[in-house]
Amino acid sequence: MAITANDLLAPAGIAGATGFGLAGWLGTIWAKRILQNEGAKLNEALEAIKHELSLEKSSYEHYLDLIIEYYRVFYRHYRSCQRAAHADAHRLPDGSITHTKDEFLKSLDSFLEDWSEKEGAIRLLLPKKAMELHEEAVSLFNRFKDAVEEFDSDDHSRQAKQEAFVPIHDLKTRMEEVLREFLRTEKLLK
Repeated sequence: MAITANDLLAPAGIAGATGFGLAGWLGTIWAKRILQNEGAKLNEALEAIKHELSLEKSSYEHYLDLIIEYYRVFYRHYRSCQRAAHADAHRLPDGSITHTKDEFLKSLDSFLEDWSEKEGAIRLLLPKKAMELHEEAVSLFNRFKDAVEEFDSDDHSRQAKQEAFVPIHDLKTRMEEVLREFLRTEKLLK
């Protein structure tokens, strides 16, 4: 009996087909394993990002609370300065008259107590630009206090206290811009 080429190639074809089948099957298993490993790595990275985001959110909320409280104290004192700068006295609902100089000087202790209480956190956590404005505010508030203390109802001292208030108003506007930028409130509100 003669062996033909088909007789020799048939087992090789079967073995080749089996080999290709096994290779395809193994390739599929390896591909699935690689996808699972990559998926696990991506899930791990996603969890790390979620954790980082939660820390950022917590940090932002802390900053928000600090900055809102800081600005509340700052703005309350700004308004006290504004009243003292623009009026010598005002009438209370009960009809009595209060001199803004006396009212301003009496409110200083409360302001300084609030300001001093928050000073440590302010120095550590306030953004650099806002901290620079804070330092400027201290100087301007002191200058305004001096002008109010020197006020004695004449036009010259009245003008001096009004002029001492102008840079405080400008600083308030710059402080609001810096804080809005830091807190990204403009972007959040759009």
